[in-house]
Amino acid sequence: MSVNLTHILGWRVRITNILDTVTEGRIYSFNSSNNTITLDTTTSTKKNKIKKSKETNLHDFKIIKCLFIKHLEVIDDKSKKQSGFGNIKPSYINIDRIDQLLKDQIAKASIKEGLLNRGVTEEGQFIFNLIHKTISDTKWGSKSNSIIILGDIEISSPYKVDNIKCLHESDSNSKNSLNLIVKIVQNGWAKWRINHPDSDNDDGRKGG
Repeated sequence: MSVNLTHILGWRVRITNILDTVTEGRIYSFNSSNNTITLDTTTSTKKNKIKKSKETNLHDFKIIKCLFIKHLEVIDDKSKKQSGFGNIKPSYINIDRIDQLLKDQIAKASIKEGLLNRGVTEEGQFIFNLIHKTISDTKWGSKSNSIIILGDIEISSPYKVDNIKCLHESDSNSKNSLNLIVKIVQNGWAKWRINHPDSDNDDGRKGG
């Protein structure tokens, strides 16, 4: 079982490293950036001396790399009751990784938002999504609800085969792209009819 070490600060623990060296102390801090745990290993006798002398810089600390921890055991009864278990395997929060994950999710959400056009029909968005899965350079026209593919092919509403046209003079590459898009649109409307049997759309080959 793993536990976030930031939740057990102040607990008294016994740590055994990979060399079977045992260290006891209270968890003073946990650094997720360099993956280390700091134990306050000050003995009870020394703590009493600190109280009597009112010195604050006499504590003993030991910094341990979490990768070298074989196991960690909670050894005081109060901490055991709070945790519900005595032996735990330490884990940590990788701040950089979380930050990158958040950035990735925001980027994905922005891309997804850019693919949606709330001004078109459900069928139009469906056809757009199908084309985008195959050709990433697919976007909505800036001044219309037309689908623009590769900056060279346009599909206007109602997004059927007869609504596909080349925006520039055709060459061999454009013709190949056009043939591919025609197949995607045809297959798309076939899927739409299967999933929407009550739809009054025609076979997808006609405009209008």
